[in-house]
Amino acid sequence: MKSKRIALAVIFMSVLSTSVLADNDQSVSALAASQSSQYVPAAQSRPIGKTRAQVRQELIDARREGTIPTTEADYPPSQRTIDANRARHQILERYWASTD
Repeated sequence: MKSKRIALAVIFMSVLSTSVLADNDQSVSALAASQSSQYVPAAQSRPIGKTRAQVRQELIDARREGTIPTTEADYPPSQRTIDANRARHQILERYWASTD
């Protein structure tokens, strides 16, 4: 008797889950269809933010100006840090120029 109840419960759950999954598939299909008309390919959209080259140039400029702090405790960088960073960058630029 107990095994019959378990078998009936398993059958009932499988039928119930099949109908729920079928309903879910229909709602997923409807959602996908509604969103497909809103899709804009990446090639047609404008780039957001800065390019890699722009960010790289800003970093080079900041190093040249000495405005990159050396530690978190020195943020924003003090004038002493800016002067030290400028001097360090000038030394490195001369080194890089001599190795080319």
